[in-house]
Amino acid sequence: MADVAAYVLGVEESRAVALLSSELGALICEDGNPDSFRIYAAGAVTVVVIPSEGVLEIWVHHSKAWSSSPAFARFLAAGLGCTVRCDPGAEAPGIDPYSDALLEIDREGERIVTLT
Repeated sequence: MADVAAYVLGVEESRAVALLSSELGALICEDGNPDSFRIYAAGAVTVVVIPSEGVLEIWVHHSKAWSSSPAFARFLAAGLGCTVRCDPGAEAPGIDPYSDALLEIDREGERIVTLT
């Protein structure tokens, strides 16, 4: 069971939550602050959504749906038709895990990008 995370660009939170609900079951908002974050739950699975300037940071805890953050990001990019970024993890062993490099996935494919 992996905890996974991704950054979704330019998508409304309601669309992302609807897509995640299609995979995880109905997500119920349990807690949150409209200006900073929301916590959703579907059984034992917890989803944390942190919106910030056109980007949704999404964390999924206690789910077996995705084996890694890149797998999760691919699901989101395909299902939402948008750009998604995540930590490349083991898929890019040559990249320092403490660097600003992220795996970016969109309709054009996948690439490593460095945030500046």
